[in-house]
Amino acid sequence: MSTRGQRLYDWWSRHTGAQRLLYGLAFFGREGTFRRRGVEALGLETGERVLELGCGPGTNFAALRDRVGPDGTVVGLDYSAGMVERARETVHEAGWENVHVVRADAATLPVAGPFDAAYAAMSLSAMPDPGAVLDATRSVLAPGGRVAVLDARPFQSLPWRALNPVIVPLFRASTNWISETDVTAALERTFPTASVDDSYGGSIVVATGRLE
Repeated sequence: MSTRGQRLYDWWSRHTGAQRLLYGLAFFGREGTFRRRGVEALGLETGERVLELGCGPGTNFAALRDRVGPDGTVVGLDYSAGMVERARETVHEAGWENVHVVRADAATLPVAGPFDAAYAAMSLSAMPDPGAVLDATRSVLAPGGRVAVLDARPFQSLPWRALNPVIVPLFRASTNWISETDVTAALERTFPTASVDDSYGGSIVVATGRLE
């Protein structure tokens, strides 16, 4: 992540209420629906190990932990020191002993695998090289491992595309969103069995991939 990106997400970590409003706009008021859809796409089972890339303040921890249960493991990773601190507070306040937070670059992943699944929610498009992140992710997944990505991109179809001159600069300025990044193409290159489901003119994407 760039220095600018670190500063931005450190700021958002101190203003999570404002961040929720921003995501409310990005998800057309259906943030919870799409986050659940992304987690459900992983098909997690009790006792599994799941890695979250760009975990932010830990918004998805409860849903991930519910699915792997107390015998499973959730590892959240983020490069923003502020987000890592807030995520650790989330874990501490909930008393989750099987949820761990690591500050690291997602392209290098200094965490021990194998993981059964990996999840990235609104994070890959803010990373300079999502292809490298997905390659690193693949290297720590067990055979048959799954990955799910929830992300945003500029509107792909009319009449929605008419909104791009307003929406794209707004979100590029307020986040580290790299709007030209093709996250779905990177996923399809790394996981040949990938599938993509999009909504709202192609702007919200839930994509999945699986190792053979």
